[in-house]
Amino acid sequence: MRSLESHNKYPDCLWMQLEAIPVPSVADQTQQLDIHLSLNFNEHWEPLLGGRVKFGLQGGTLKLNLENCEIPVASRQLVGDFELSPIDSSTEVLSTESQPEVRDNEKAEKIQETDCTFCHVSTIGDDTKPAWIFSLKRGKPVLKGLLKSVKLGEFPAKPLRIAAAFEVVKEDIYLTDAEGLWPHDITPNQHSVLERILTVYLVNKLQPALSWALLSYNLPAVEQPEVEIIAQAEDELQEMVDRIIAAETDDFVELATIANLNPALDFAGGSLRGTSLSAVDFSSANLPAANFRGANLNDADFSDANLQNTKFGGADLSGAFLGNADLSGADLYRASLALANLSGADLSRANLLEVNLTNANFSGANVKSARFGNNSGLAEDVKLNLQQRGAIFEEV
Repeated sequence: MRSLESHNKYPDCLWMQLEAIPVPSVADQTQQLDIHLSLNFNEHWEPLLGGRVKFGLQGGTLKLNLENCEIPVASRQLVGDFELSPIDSSTEVLSTESQPEVRDNEKAEKIQETDCTFCHVSTIGDDTKPAWIFSLKRGKPVLKGLLKSVKLGEFPAKPLRIAAAFEVVKEDIYLTDAEGLWPHDITPNQHSVLERILTVYLVNKLQPALSWALLSYNLPAVEQPEVEIIAQAEDELQEMVDRIIAAETDDFVELATIANLNPALDFAGGSLRGTSLSAVDFSSANLPAANFRGANLNDADFSDANLQNTKFGGADLSGAFLGNADLSGADLYRASLALANLSGADLSRANLLEVNLTNANFSGANVKSARFGNNSGLAEDVKLNLQQRGAIFEEV
């Protein structure tokens, strides 16, 4: 039995389906229902401000509200790392959805898409309101591919109702392309702030849920309550974009202030590639999964910051203060940490291959399972000390 009601706001970005499959129970000769979930992730082009923007998901949360049934934590099977399967075309799993008209080249792009990504799934919530948190593990910048018919739980075949909603916040949205929205000669700092303005606008349009489904078994269907979300008007968005383009400053903090953004909080999961952030104060910032590839961060203050799974590939962190920062799972490949202070930092599982470590301070840092190799400026006694503390040195 498929869900009686479902709605996918942007099926190109996320398509969700719940199914209840009757299965005979051999033990007590009764029937049970196996609940299966299918999710298809991809990218979506959204017309905006006379141009268009392309976005996908880096994560999201699936929430269930169960009536007359339960899914205990111990029985939840959708936990761990999963490889999303490629699909031949959007119609393979979207056969039940009415699709918006797309251009021929976009159809070809979907049909030729054969790559996929890995996602990590964890679970929270009690037995009647379980939730699963999806996050991009590695691969593409956004989740792409199909998670097909995975089992969420099993119940006795009695009257029940399951309401499912896939919710996203701004940290889950990642812009992958934009056309016709701003001049090509803007600076990386302007580009980063402009992208974040659009992300905040888009995430408001995706509330209260990007996709939802209601599955009833031997119970009457109920109407989903309508929640009115007042989106920011496009003319207000255009005014803000124009202010950033016309700004007489390229200082990142000043640009963020013009855009009513907090540099330490509003760029989690965002792109700050190639930005100039020398000596910026990011102390106690919450910036997990942000992308600082190629950024100038010399003398920046990241003390006590949450930088889990953040990308710093090729960035200049010379002289940066990273004391007590959480860099677990961060990618620092070919970055410079010369003269950087990492005392007390959590570098567990971080990638420090080919990083310049000249006079870097690792006192008290957690380096368990951190990957090092071909590091310039690293003295042999420091290397030995790091190995004794659980660091892994690879041949590069």
